[in-house]
Amino acid sequence: MHRSGLVKLLIVEADEAFRRQLSERLKLDDCLVFEVPTESEAIKRVQSIDLDVVLLGLKGSGQRGISLLNAIKNTRPLTEVILLSPLDEFSLSVSIEAMKLGAFDDLLVPFDMETLIRRVRAAYQQKKKKLEAWERESCQEMAWQP
Repeated sequence: MHRSGLVKLLIVEADEAFRRQLSERLKLDDCLVFEVPTESEAIKRVQSIDLDVVLLGLKGSGQRGISLLNAIKNTRPLTEVILLSPLDEFSLSVSIEAMKLGAFDDLLVPFDMETLIRRVRAAYQQKKKKLEAWERESCQEMAWQP
């Protein structure tokens, strides 16, 4: 997928057992996985690593999750974000807001792991398309400079 063959993926999830389970499974599917439990640690990772995909757990984070999504998109606009949302009334409004702000997808917890893997692959392909378009645009701009 990358030159190294791996999707660079960050899991932001407070529930350690759930985070580790996701990590172990995604490592089997050509993902280089980074894990953090908090938003502040996630921001540090996003600033230091050009990630392809972020899995953003929203359980208990609500508006902090929206703030983190904004920070990710401001820092790394090409990085795709997939929300992992609990099924409750509050998460629906947060999910809608997040999708308007550029989240790639929203998966309701619990979800099927194969569905998650398909969405991660689709998000990675979307990032590649955006990167290719950005590179073409940059080349065209450079060609027009005197």
